[in-house]
Amino acid sequence: MPVTNSAVSVGTAITQISGPSLDAKLVYVQDGDFDGDTAVYVGGTGVTAANGVKLSKTNVIVFQLNADDVLYARGSGATASVRVTEVK
Repeated sequence: MPVTNSAVSVGTAITQISGPSLDAKLVYVQDGDFDGDTAVYVGGTGVTAANGVKLSKTNVIVFQLNADDVLYARGSGATASVRVTEVK
């Protein structure tokens, strides 16, 4: 079961943080801007602060994605970091 880790830079534009794969996978996501004021929201292609899931700076959220699913993020400020671990 391969495990990959990444830190994705996210700004105010929608950014892909986990792309499609051949198999289903678990995606662990955390707001990597631990001491900053920037909030990060995750969801589908139209994610916003109003409809996305707000990431915690101290906890991890887990998504189960099917093979063709894509997960996106958008920050409330110019730059934020999202920590992503994928387990296939």
